Amino acid sequence: MRNSDSLKRKRKKTPGARNALRFERKRPQQVLCSNCGSKLNRAKLTNRVLARLPKSKKRPQRPMPNLCSKCMRNYFRQRVR
Repeated sequence: MRNSDSLKRKRKKTPGARNALRFERKRPQQVLCSNCGSKLNRAKLTNRVLARLPKSKKRPQRPMPNLCSKCMRNYFRQRVR
């Protein structure tokens, strides 16, 4: 792997007792609600995997995909009142 900012740097001790710098791919992070910060029930996918998926599989089919269900309900209640 090449040395780039998109890779995670990790120090490893080699069998020759030398400290080497290795580059590893970053793991995908858990998707969080943009309002309260709770974890959303969504698959953690890398950009490479997401690029191959159709658009309907990339995001949930609901009005506010970046909010959890509780925050989405509160948002709509506020809009109606």
